[in-house]
This record gives sequence, C-alpha cells and structure tokens, in this order.
Amino acid sequence: MKSLLALSALLLSASPAIADDFLYLRCKQSVNLITTNLTTSKTIEDRTVDDVSILKIDFIKKTILDTRSAAPLSFTVQNNVMNVLTKSDDDELKINDVFKLNLFPPYSNSSRGTILFKTKNKTNVHSGNGFCKEVDGSVFEKALKESES
Repeated sequence: MKSLLALSALLLSASPAIADDFLYLRCKQSVNLITTNLTTSKTIEDRTVDDVSILKIDFIKKTILDTRSAAPLSFTVQNNVMNVLTKSDDDELKINDVFKLNLFPPYSNSSRGTILFKTKNKTNVHSGNGFCKEVDGSVFEKALKESES
C-alpha cells in the first residue's frame, strides 16, 4: 500500500499534465523585431517590443491557445519543455516560428522565427525571452471575451 501511495505521489508531481487538465498563464516577453525590405535588403525597423499574452494550455488535447489567436496550436513536450512549431505558407504569408515554454515554475519561455509578407515584399525576424505566471481560468476567459469584441 505504501508503494502505491508513493507511486501516486510521484506521478502527480511528475507533470502538470497529470495533475491538471489545463494550465492558464500570463506571459511577459521582450521581443527583438527586425523588419527588412526584401528588394533592397535594407532594415526598415529594428526595435524591442514588450509583449503580454494570456494562454490556456490543454494537456488532454495537447493544444495551446493565446487569447489573441484565431485557433489553438498543437504542441509536443520533451524534457518538461513545451514546443510549439508554427509553419504556414499561403499567398500572403510564410511563417516559420518556434515557441518554447518550461512547464515548471518559473515558466520561462523563448521564441524565434520569421514572417515573410509576400504582398508587402518584407520580412520580420523575431526572437524573444520571458517568464509566465499562473493565473485563474477566469482571467483567460475575460481576456478572450475582450479580444473578441
């Protein structure tokens, strides 16, 4: 019986996915953004942006949703780090982005990627680092409603 209790305690502490189905986070990230004109190769803009996102992580469906996004994205987990790869290519945009999130406090995150604006003949290259804090699900729901209006 003691070994069963010890095993249960170990499983519950091993991953937030087992303990809870959802994790809600408010993330602050400092993002370096460089925009370049593809024709001239000249830098149009080089700046740092402070970004705040509110996320809902669904461990059952293995999806993550930012309140500002149109739809959830799939993720994988390796060594307690969530990896979200975004690749898209259509008539207007080509996106290649990687977002990583440590799934244990202090919930550090990083991102890097490129966005090619085909119709505008420019590209954005970005990289960022930050930290997230747990929030209640109601914070996510409120932010989601505000972004929809």
